[in-house]
Amino acid sequence: MTRKQFLILVAALAALAAAGAWIMQSQRTAWGPGDSRIGQRLVAGLKLEEVAEVALRDASATLTLVRRDGTWVIKERADFSADAERVRELLLKLVELKIVQAEPVAQAQRARLELAEPGAAAGTGAGTLLELKDGTGKTMARLLLGKKVTARTAAEGPSPEQGVPTGRYVMPGTETGSVALVSDPLGAAEAKPDAWLSKDLIRAERVRTITASGPDGRQRFSLSRETESYDWKLAGGGKPDLQKAQDALNPLQGMSLSDVVPDSAATGLDRPIVIRAQTLDGVTYTLRVGSKTAEDRYFISISVNGELAAARTAGKSETAEEKEKQDKAFAENRARLLEKLEREKKLERWTYLVARTAVEPLLRERAQLLPQKKAKDSKKP
Repeated sequence: MTRKQFLILVAALAALAAAGAWIMQSQRTAWGPGDSRIGQRLVAGLKLEEVAEVALRDASATLTLVRRDGTWVIKERADFSADAERVRELLLKLVELKIVQAEPVAQAQRARLELAEPGAAAGTGAGTLLELKDGTGKTMARLLLGKKVTARTAAEGPSPEQGVPTGRYVMPGTETGSVALVSDPLGAAEAKPDAWLSKDLIRAERVRTITASGPDGRQRFSLSRETESYDWKLAGGGKPDLQKAQDALNPLQGMSLSDVVPDSAATGLDRPIVIRAQTLDGVTYTLRVGSKTAEDRYFISISVNGELAAARTAGKSETAEEKEKQDKAFAENRARLLEKLEREKKLERWTYLVARTAVEPLLRERAQLLPQKKAKDSKKP
């Protein structure tokens, strides 16, 4: 290589280096506003105590959570109680969430990142719009939640869909030119009203009798026992299969709902199977079971009534110390039961869908509760 060729090569390299530096500086300048937000909170200055409404909307559904008298309810489910812990967890995440990456995004790229505005004409690529409002209806935050970012492991296979969600693309506020990446997938932020319901219905304690009657008033079965330690008896004589009797008791001790029915038409509750359960504490639960849906769920309605004893009867051999202790325990338990009874009485306002498996043990006929007869051996010795 001659000296002249060497000098030409050096000059070319210097020009390339200058051009590269200019490009990097241009990109740094263009991305500067986005980069400056890295490490900052996604929703700055958010105060949980001021949030009175959480609205979520995607391409197919809408959810509105409203705080009424300190309790979160679901507007699309006739103000039935929401899962307060789920609402709290989402709001806490929004308060703490920080931006880990920010970059510009063109309008044509938004659908690819599932950041198109949801709506009737959104089509594919629509995101989930999340809005927080205060008690006056003023918007406190507006976030368009987009595609989730996943991390793959060898055990999960090669497909990205099999990865574990680790983050999510978010478009804060009314911005349309930049997108933020946060380190939480915000999986709870879905516009499905049934997913946000408080699932607990009744929880009958110390059940003494269970009676089922058909739409025509005919008694299907009646189970009773003197105390919790006694075996169940069947009305009309005979002992039931103890496991089948327990199966009938289990739904009453902890029934959960699948959904709340906003419109109670065509539920079959005009001709229900009626289940009545009385407890040793004097509470009566009445369940009316309607028709079964194609999704294997039953329509049901609930009513609860009764009066708790104001005082207990002391034992003959109780000492003064024992009486004081037992009276205190009775008063504490009575206060707990009164609070529980007040909550359960409010359940009369709605109609519910409950899974088939939680209802059908209560729909048996008397003969189905009897012990299964053993097959006789036809062979003679």
